[in-house]
Amino acid sequence: MTLNINNRNVERLLDEITQITGESPTEAVRKALEERRLHLLTQSETARDDARLLAFLQEEAWPQIPPEHLGVRLSKEEEEHILGFCVGDDFSKTDLLLA
Repeated sequence: MTLNINNRNVERLLDEITQITGESPTEAVRKALEERRLHLLTQSETARDDARLLAFLQEEAWPQIPPEHLGVRLSKEEEEHILGFCVGDDFSKTDLLLA
């Protein structure tokens, strides 16, 4: 297949890339197409992963949380306690957080 480029901007970009890399025009175009293809495939995989995560949260995780806790933001102290940043074990809301 023959590729004919009739766009000054594309020709300029191709010349610039070949001068920087020392690649042939064909190699520069091949690499650009491979990189674009990989980028597009990665985007669709990421979107699928995001959808799968949301479905898991909606179907499996969130139904197990008591309704009175849904939508309630943890305080900074509660977050730090859960993450283990608190010194000592005297946090008064521990039982509520882990219930």
